[in-house]
Amino acid sequence: MNTFKILVAIGFISVSLTLSAEEVDSSFDLSLEELLNIEVTSVSKQRQPLSNSPAAIYVLTNKDIIRSGATSIPQALRDVPGLHVAQLDSQKWAISSRGFNGRFNNKLLVLMDGRALYSPEFSGVFWEAQDTLMSDIERIEVIRGPSAAIWGANAVNGVINIITKHSADTLGGYAELGAGDYEDGFVGFRYGAKLAKGATARVYAKSFERDSLTNVGSDMIGGMHAAMMGFDNDNSWRHHQLGGRLDMKIDNASTLALSADGYQSTINQLSATGILTFPYAEFTANNVDSEGWNVLANYTKALSASSEYSVKAYYDYASRQGDVFSFTTDTVDLEFQYQFQTGRHNVVWGLGYRYISDAVDTAPVISVNDSTKSTHLWNGFVRDEITLVDDSLWLTLATRVENNTYTDIEIQPNARLMWQLNEQHKFWSSIAYSVRTPSRAETSLDIEALVLPPALPFPLPIKVVLSGNDQYESETMMAYEVGYRYEPTRNVSIDSAVFYNKYDNLRNADVTANLPSAVFAVLPAPHLIVTAPFANEKEGRNVGVELSSQWLVNDQLKLKLNYGYVHSDFGAGQAQNTDAPEHIGSLNVDWAVTDDVGINATWRYIDESVLISTDGTGEEVFDSYQTFDVGINWRVAPKVNVSLYGKNLFEGSHVEYRSEQFTPPYRVEPSFYGKITVEF
Repeated sequence: MNTFKILVAIGFISVSLTLSAEEVDSSFDLSLEELLNIEVTSVSKQRQPLSNSPAAIYVLTNKDIIRSGATSIPQALRDVPGLHVAQLDSQKWAISSRGFNGRFNNKLLVLMDGRALYSPEFSGVFWEAQDTLMSDIERIEVIRGPSAAIWGANAVNGVINIITKHSADTLGGYAELGAGDYEDGFVGFRYGAKLAKGATARVYAKSFERDSLTNVGSDMIGGMHAAMMGFDNDNSWRHHQLGGRLDMKIDNASTLALSADGYQSTINQLSATGILTFPYAEFTANNVDSEGWNVLANYTKALSASSEYSVKAYYDYASRQGDVFSFTTDTVDLEFQYQFQTGRHNVVWGLGYRYISDAVDTAPVISVNDSTKSTHLWNGFVRDEITLVDDSLWLTLATRVENNTYTDIEIQPNARLMWQLNEQHKFWSSIAYSVRTPSRAETSLDIEALVLPPALPFPLPIKVVLSGNDQYESETMMAYEVGYRYEPTRNVSIDSAVFYNKYDNLRNADVTANLPSAVFAVLPAPHLIVTAPFANEKEGRNVGVELSSQWLVNDQLKLKLNYGYVHSDFGAGQAQNTDAPEHIGSLNVDWAVTDDVGINATWRYIDESVLISTDGTGEEVFDSYQTFDVGINWRVAPKVNVSLYGKNLFEGSHVEYRSEQFTPPYRVEPSFYGKITVEF
């Protein structure tokens, strides 16, 4: 790929160059009061002001995303209070709310325009496959805490709802081109037009290539270091994507939105598998081909000033082909929703159905009981917001009933109370029950997780197989939350939340207990095989505090301070990462130096992370780290802007997290990139 690189030195810091038109307006277009009254939909599936939402919710606006210099959705999420966002390698990310992080975090529901970004194989999100043109994102709504009564299973610890712009807001042309050291090169294009009265559309295309990060093989000792010697470190990747959106006003009461996306990625990675001779692990460089496409339709009709219904349908196809793990997934989702107001009641109810067909290929480390499996999910929900005292006190009762292929009927209720003492003081509380339903891996896959080296009293290597269990149950959580919002002036806001979560039926796979039943095998070398089926024998709890504050010092300067504290108590023997970093904090400074020049800088601190060790027998600690991002945005012409960005500065090379299986940890390093964007 032909690329350009523009590097500028400011003092001793190298930063990169960005030219952007619509994105980097140095003025603050929203006052703090207007920002707090942005209408959000993730809490109740109904529009309501952010400041009156009875949940721990945080909104990233389009300008927040652009000014941060984020080139991917995970990067944009780094500074949301209560979220732990960690980069695993060039492509992979681990993102969680209130613990349970990992590449396959299964307790955080992610949506884009109402479409679930969900992989049934591990109940998680392949973040490297989720993308769009960043300038087309209107906002990202992030709920920390359970929202299963509205969104369903897996919305246990939070919901991330990515909402793209209406096509009427993206008329005209937009193009971007850039490069840097980690960002080898990227290009994007979008064009929007008015097709007829009440009808607008846009199309977009983007492509990028990102460089490798460095693995930690040089720091390892013994067998792991020996296994990695001589292997290519390459974990670069190339991604291409295109799509579009059509919005139509059919009549004065009804609208239709149609959208579609398609992508193709080639990913280089180093994969680890267990072997029966020293060093008992083998790393293989291989390519992963990832591709997919989706179509979505959303029809809305207003029946009166206080009632409307909507019908949403989408189809999603995803394919991932690699040496370690390959699958294809087809998803069809239908949803009907109706909302109305009567007296003191504001009611939303809905019905839905989801069909998933996935095919998993047998691989060197994975055996499949059913290569192809179809699952069905029927659901219905109702939510009633009751006004107890006019303009002061509201009670929201909600519940969702689901029937899924694995565990049949699940009921997930929620009660929320919102009390507005006055315009400055607002309190809310919530009690909720939610479930995380089983995944394909936990019910029907056998995974050769690793090989343990010989150690007394076992003189032979031990191959550990994690076995799917068709009796695996849903993991459950009972959550208690209280929140307080304080707006002492029009320029200052403080948002806080305190939570206590109690988890039951958590996953475990007890290797030690199954050692007496180990099987002796001769080929290809003498060894023992121990099979540990997945079970639901663990429990735990965590408690935490989250704070988010904003101060609009004047028309030119805005400060944001976020902090999250989590204390975890889960005990040993878990088969998933449970603990969150105890302390996560960030400080953002957004300064409009002049009408045409702005500076955006963010400092963040992430406390040490405690993970399950790679052999599953203990814990591994990754050190705390702090980083600094800085960007300088310059509007050089009415439709051309320049921005200079440096990422992950000052800390140097550091490891943020490790994937659960199959890939080694990588070091995140300071990076710089340059970009030019033009409107036409």
